[in-house]
Amino acid sequence: MLRATALVLLATHASAHGSKELPVNPALGVPGFPDCVRSHPASQLTVEEAADDLVCRQRDAPPDSIQIATIGDSITAGVCSTGGNHTYPAQLQILLDAKYGKGKYTVTNLGACGATMLKKGDSPYWQRAQYDALTKGTWDIVTIMLGTNDAKDPSSRGPNNWQHDCGGPGATTLEGCSFASDYADMVKVVRGLGRDVEGPKVYGMIPPPLMELDAYGMNSTVINQVFPKLVPLISKANKLDGTIDIFEAMGGLPPWNGVPSETCDHNATSSAGVKWAPCAWWCDGQSCDQCHPNNDGYAHLAPALLAGLGL
Repeated sequence: MLRATALVLLATHASAHGSKELPVNPALGVPGFPDCVRSHPASQLTVEEAADDLVCRQRDAPPDSIQIATIGDSITAGVCSTGGNHTYPAQLQILLDAKYGKGKYTVTNLGACGATMLKKGDSPYWQRAQYDALTKGTWDIVTIMLGTNDAKDPSSRGPNNWQHDCGGPGATTLEGCSFASDYADMVKVVRGLGRDVEGPKVYGMIPPPLMELDAYGMNSTVINQVFPKLVPLISKANKLDGTIDIFEAMGGLPPWNGVPSETCDHNATSSAGVKWAPCAWWCDGQSCDQCHPNNDGYAHLAPALLAGLGL
């Protein structure tokens, strides 16, 4: 397991409230802990170059093991965890091993830091090494949690990803929604990756809340008010096996109007000094960027995912 002190702060992202640095996994040269290795581990590369140098693959498992792919971005990759067993896919693996015995289920972490569902986003998942591993694998269960980086827009000081074509929080719709269209295309791809013609079970996940206004150039209204409505609509339209509400499980407060008054800090208290339980999943001495959970947060997320999968 990598300790927090072993992580080098190199990956810097702009925010409406100043630049933020993401902890970089020194073994990979990128933030997070996906199931990948470097093609040229001895080469000194930038974070962006290292991401292009990754080779990712489905985890080895017994032939009869039930294979789970976790599609996602930096939250799936486990950014701001201390690595090892602290990402939520790894925590899910621990829970499954404890309940069913080792080898019954195998979870592969296919999180790609910065990735978007949108094919025209600034870093499409479709072009990442994790997508290559996804399409080369054979799966029984696939979870999809993308959208956090898709929500970036110029009004939030981010790239022009979100086109505001899904109707907004008051009238969320699939009609003309580019995110929903690309999501449907991803589902079509995933359904062809099973062991038989029925394909794997596929679950949409509502991303966790954004606890800070416009952090990393992300539009908090999209994350906190649109996605909780939009992802279930996408799941229903594409006949997914379920929608897993990570938003509410991680402290989301529907209906959400901006950031909560109990904005988290390193002491996991509000500005008024009143404890608010979800803060402990986002802020401690380890990290507090209001976007990525800490170790406790990922450990809290995994049981919610397990329950959503009905396992």
